[in-house]
Order: sequence, then C-alpha cells, then structure tokens
Amino acid sequence: MKAKTASGWETEWKKRAPALVVSSGFLTGSRIVPSEEVDRAFAMPIGKLRKRAGIESLAYASESENELTLGAGSLDEALRGASCGAQELDWIIATSETHHDYPALAAQLHSRLVARENCGALDVGGACLGLLNALAVAQSLVGSGAAKTVVVVTADVHSRVLTAGRVVGEFGGLFGDGASAFLLRREEDVPDGPGYRLGDFLFGCAGQYAAAIRVAPKRDGGLDVKFDGEAVSRAAITRMEKVIAAVEARSGICRKSVGSFATHQPNPRLVALLAKHCGVSPGTFPPICRTSGNLGSSMCGAALHAALQNATNRESRERKPIFLVSLGPGLLFGGTWLTPA
Repeated sequence: MKAKTASGWETEWKKRAPALVVSSGFLTGSRIVPSEEVDRAFAMPIGKLRKRAGIESLAYASESENELTLGAGSLDEALRGASCGAQELDWIIATSETHHDYPALAAQLHSRLVARENCGALDVGGACLGLLNALAVAQSLVGSGAAKTVVVVTADVHSRVLTAGRVVGEFGGLFGDGASAFLLRREEDVPDGPGYRLGDFLFGCAGQYAAAIRVAPKRDGGLDVKFDGEAVSRAAITRMEKVIAAVEARSGICRKSVGSFATHQPNPRLVALLAKHCGVSPGTFPPICRTSGNLGSSMCGAALHAALQNATNRESRERKPIFLVSLGPGLLFGGTWLTPA
C-alpha cells in the first residue's frame, strides 16, 4: 500500500465535514494549596516541588466539589460561550482518570443538564490522553454527519485519590484538580461565527516506556505506585517532541508559526525543557501547571482553553494555529492541530 503524503492526508481530511471548536470552559478546584504544604503532607523536603518541579501551588477541590460539579461548571461555561442550550446537544463525551462511579460521568452530566433523551452519552479512557481521544470521537461524529453539536468534557479530582495515606513519595504531590469542556459544531452551521477547525489526529503507543509509571490498587486500600521520575521525564520530552514534529509534517504548519502549544504539562520544568528542545518560545505554552499542578486528563484541556481565550483577544487576521499534543500511561501518545476558521 502506498503511504499517504502530508497532502494526501489533507485531501482525505477535507472530504469530511469540518468540525469547529466554537467555545470552551475551564475550572480548577477552588482550594489553592501552597506547594510547601503539599511537600509536608507527602513527607518531602520543604521546597522540593517548587525547586525541582517548578510547581508553586496546587488546585484542590473543596468539600462540595467533585468531578461532576467541576465538569458541569466547565460545561455550562462552554454552552454560554456558544449561546447553546442543552436541548441542542447530540452527544456528551466525557473523560476522567479519577471518576470511577456508576453511572459514568457522561451519563451524570446528561442527567444534570436534563439533555434530551436521544442525546448520546459516552465515556472514553486514556488518562492524560483522554481529551484527544474524546475530541477524535467528537470529530468523527460531526464529520460523518451523525451529529451537529457535540460537547467534550474532562474532569479530574486527584486530591481524593492520590492522598498521602495511599501514595508514598512525590508522585501524589504533583497532581491537582480541574475540568474543561469544548463545544464542537459543523462548520456549515457556523457560517460567520468564530471558531477553530480541528485537523487530523495521529495516535500511537510507545510500549518500551510502559514500565516507567504504573498504578494499581492494593488490598489494604492503598495504591501500589511504580514511578521512575527520571525515565518518565526523558520519555515525555522525547515523545512529545516527536509528536510535535509529526503534527508539523502532517499539517504543513511550521512550528515557528504556531501561536500556542496546548500540550500535556507534567511540571513547569519539563515544559520549559520541551520548548527548548523544539526551538520555540516557552511563552507559547500556556502556564497552567505552575499554579494548579498536573491536572491529568484535564491538563491539555486547560492549556487548550487558555490558547483559545488568548486567540479571542486578537483580531481575526492575527490568530495563529494551535498544536495539541499529549501523552498517557502506556506510553500512549497523540496529537492534532487547530486552525482559525
């Protein structure tokens, strides 16, 4: 079989009805905790998170907050931004690495919104890659004509899962709580409105790094965590750089002309290192994890929301493409691009 060139992928992509991201929403847990307090809770040297990882504070959910309330809050923001009512939704697609209740998160969001009965509700996995998996599903539904309006929601509350009593060492102290939401519509249904067109997706799995991070439940209620921080850091930088190069080649968009890189952010130090390796300005990476911590499946969502908000503050002709890149345990990886409509 003849391999597809970049132009071949573009031709195939254009056969589909383009999907636009027309609005977004984002929330973090309302309780902001200084990183030194987290150091103390996880029995680490005071100042370790700030000095070694660059994390100044973490966003934790309050007693009244959980994945459902945070996800619903970000979803409400996205609906308001597009002047869209819940009855217009054809699908709700949710992803979370911490929500393990039944009904699943998408079904609970559906009930909370009182969406119509023939609006589908679907949860997808992937942990930190969950947003890209969910967006790919949403794009397929819109592009095939099976749906006109789809919302993608991420929500994670690590502070109740990765607690000091269940996790030993720095791993648990890296994560915060947050949620994001994105409303997608067919481009033909948004003739003159703002939006960003989703490009093609690429996915893969670099299994040679799978052992660098593993989490499994123990019988006593704790978590068995195997976390090789150095190996994870090397794998993250190497793989994200490769995915950015692949997105650059597939899209035909030079990385130097990208306005924002909405990538997974394990910690601020690694984000700065990734920018250096890619030869782009660190300022093109929205600074999220410095004050919130790693938000899991909501990490890329937070960065993408910030990138979209920055774009709305510019004149249409000044808006630039966005690269969206993430990793997940396994080592799963994926990427795509967004261009101003």
